Amino acid sequence: MSLAFKTLSFGIKKAPPKKNESDARNNRKELSTITEDSLQKFDELREKMIGTVETKKKKDSKKKKMAKKASIQLLSSRKRQYESDEESENDVEESTGAVEKKMQKLLDDIRRSNRIFTWGDHLPNIILRFSDSNLSPNLLKKLSEYSIRQPSPIQMQSIPFMMERRNVLASAPTGSGKTLAFALPVIEEVLGLKQRADYSSTKTSKLLVIVLEPTRELAAQTYTEFVKYCDGSSISVANFSGEETDIGTADILVSTPNRIVFHLDKIDTSALRWLIVDESDRLFEVVEGQDKCFRNQLGAIYKACDAKCTRVAFFSATFSHEVEKWCKENIDSIGMVCVGERNSSNTSVKQELTYCGTEDGKKIAIRNLLRTSFKPPALVFVQSKDRAVQLVKLLSAIDSNLKVDSINSGKSDKERDETMERFRRGEIWVLVCTEVLGRGLDLSDVGLVINYDLPTSIVSYIHRVGRTGRAGKSGHAVTYFTDTDMKYIKSIATVIRQSGFEVPEYLLEMKKVSRDTKKEMLKHAPKRHKIAMVKEQVIKRKKMLAKAAAEEKKESVVEMKKNISKPTPELKKKKMIKKKKL
Repeated sequence: MSLAFKTLSFGIKKAPPKKNESDARNNRKELSTITEDSLQKFDELREKMIGTVETKKKKDSKKKKMAKKASIQLLSSRKRQYESDEESENDVEESTGAVEKKMQKLLDDIRRSNRIFTWGDHLPNIILRFSDSNLSPNLLKKLSEYSIRQPSPIQMQSIPFMMERRNVLASAPTGSGKTLAFALPVIEEVLGLKQRADYSSTKTSKLLVIVLEPTRELAAQTYTEFVKYCDGSSISVANFSGEETDIGTADILVSTPNRIVFHLDKIDTSALRWLIVDESDRLFEVVEGQDKCFRNQLGAIYKACDAKCTRVAFFSATFSHEVEKWCKENIDSIGMVCVGERNSSNTSVKQELTYCGTEDGKKIAIRNLLRTSFKPPALVFVQSKDRAVQLVKLLSAIDSNLKVDSINSGKSDKERDETMERFRRGEIWVLVCTEVLGRGLDLSDVGLVINYDLPTSIVSYIHRVGRTGRAGKSGHAVTYFTDTDMKYIKSIATVIRQSGFEVPEYLLEMKKVSRDTKKEMLKHAPKRHKIAMVKEQVIKRKKMLAKAAAEEKKESVVEMKKNISKPTPELKKKKMIKKKKL
């Protein structure tokens, strides 16, 4: 092994020390840009608003009393008193209107500074504090315990929507707190329902909320988040991960859509209040009509819900115009919230494009990156489970001290869960994965994401990059591309440029990919040379070579037998002479 390969693990001999949880909380950056001055100004305006309303109430009360005395007063004195009261009341109304305008302007300015864009009728105002949303004291206490002081931009606008029981389509960058944006109002509503006398008197529990997630890993993470904020309450939360899950007593059920559809006849949705669809852009990733199409599965679940009772909320880091169109056509009076530019990547993640020329060039690039600027843990994305296994083989061969493993759909559920747990504990430094980990998972300590294989779409790129730079932390994402990838690179280069990072100008001037090519890429990833030969592939190759050699030997033996049995010219001549003599 060369010296260059031996030095790969320089600087990573020891696993990184685990951070103190309290230090991590204190170092967390606030995601919103609400200044102390804005909060103080808002409080002053609110106090003025309350003061003017109370003044108006006092004036109204005084006016009623004066009206009773007016019957015994002289006509002239009554007229003067009436005019005085009327002038005072107008002054109060003008003052109230002025305060309302100032407060609305302040909220609009904060909305613009946080890049919160909304569409729909009767849009509710944003909240500047969680306490402004009428959350219960228990939930506010939980938020304080986890050092969550201010709502993030998506929470500032989505929570008021859902507290008013409005259908919502929301989009915000990865790591911006979308899970909490729908979890808090849902938990608050369930708590209110369970405290009602007519609900608590019923003997059987009713399912009130379904949360749909595209993968098992993401469902498990969302379930953990709900359990954390429902702890100590009467709410029952279940993760529908297997046949043994007790869904009969659950108030909130988290699941993948396929499992819900399969057991739909056993699930009572008559009292369902909310249907939450996380990573909702997955609706249109598969061509409609296929058996496992997420859109068809959602349609079956939505049809089983009571349209009058159930509200829906779609959340994702990305959403297409097709999703928006479908929601407008199928859901009444939906409100839309978008934080930042539509389909934009996380600006707190430093993003780079690295040209490698060939597949062999990518091997050299990842070796150099891990050797020079690597702080574990890191995620490495490839396009298939076979390539994930191959890359683990390559990295392990480079340095046996590098703690590397892979996770993909080829592993069992138990194996995937164990691998994720080891990665979270710091026992795995480099985790090679496919799109199975591309969405939603909150791996807060990941500082580096490597796109070893170019993503097949900007949506995939945005979600992959979003595995780092979570909750306001900084991150680093590196994307490799080769000559084969040149025809697909423009869209991803554009996203990186829009996020404020430099890319070569020639990449932005390249021809756009056609719609048919995009669809083909989603169905079939580009063909690439093998990264490394793994044990199973070596055995398979040896068997193929042995089989080919045996067939070749067999053919040569048959040919030799034919040649032996076939008479030579000399033998033919001798036979002819012998025949003539006879």
